[in-house]
Amino acid sequence: MIVMNNICVFSGSSCGKDDHYREAAVVLGRIIAEKGYGLVYGGGNIGLMGCCARAALKAGAPVTGVIPEYIYRKVDKLEITNIHVVPGMHERKAKMYELSDMFIALPGGIGTLEEVIEIYTWGQLGFHAKPVGLLNISHYYDPLMGFLEHAVEQGFLKKAHYDNLIMDSEPGTLLGEMLDTTPVHEDKWR
Repeated sequence: MIVMNNICVFSGSSCGKDDHYREAAVVLGRIIAEKGYGLVYGGGNIGLMGCCARAALKAGAPVTGVIPEYIYRKVDKLEITNIHVVPGMHERKAKMYELSDMFIALPGGIGTLEEVIEIYTWGQLGFHAKPVGLLNISHYYDPLMGFLEHAVEQGFLKKAHYDNLIMDSEPGTLLGEMLDTTPVHEDKWR
């Protein structure tokens, strides 16, 4: 069982075309608060990230945003508990990692994909043993999982590392699975 304070949520700066994405972001934010955790997220007031943050705030969770200065100057602000304005994207991911005990990706674009894949890679390399999960709303992440399965079949990804990426379509179920999981570290280099 993992003891934690903060859950990092990577998510899109738009809401996408499927209303289920927005609904899941709201449910996830509410569940994070109900379970007594804080939310760490990208710091914006737009898209799925804004939906999740507003829901977590409304339900009483402390919410911490981490946002690059360039983006901070361009987007509407949300009154949150803490905001870290950082020089760039590298510093953003490092700060989110530092502040968080687990990572969940909602649907999103290439920025969301880049964030979750980097954190997942850090686990594969043994830099951390923090759970990483995908909230697979409306089968959004099926193509990514298909690619990762192909990488295992072709010998580019170890099955143990593949299995460390947790996926579910229900926010509460995903969070429960992640809380009951300790990622397995198998030396990538052997």
